Amino acid sequence: MALIGLQTDTHNPEYTIQQFLIWQPQFKAFFESPDGQAYWDELYPIANSSIFKSIWGNKWSLAMSYMIAHLLTLIAINMQAPAGDDLASIAGLKATQGVISSASVGSFQVTYEIDKTMCEGDEAKWYNLTKFGAMLYALMKTRH
Repeated sequence: MALIGLQTDTHNPEYTIQQFLIWQPQFKAFFESPDGQAYWDELYPIANSSIFKSIWGNKWSLAMSYMIAHLLTLIAINMQAPAGDDLASIAGLKATQGVISSASVGSFQVTYEIDKTMCEGDEAKWYNLTKFGAMLYALMKTRH
């Protein structure tokens, strides 16, 4: 969001896979795979047009890593969804997803207090779809 009368510098320095891997080393094997560069080429421009160094300052590199990891994780989630080869089977997929607030199997029970770990509000919903998005949104809330 731009403030009236203030210009945002939207020109970022180059950001590389090597810089990303400093913050997100768990993606190293993926980026060494044949598909890694293709995904980078698709996702990097999205992150680069969303996260500006002029706004994030010294946290820019970390914020870029969170955005790219968030996008990669969203893709990975979609890859796990079973889909058929026709539109009817694809349309039958669960259209929405959310955070499990409680679960039980036999005597084992898990409950999460989401308000203690994730940001609330309509603007946070897309970010809260992955842990990287939630971390990016929480970091965003530290920016003035």
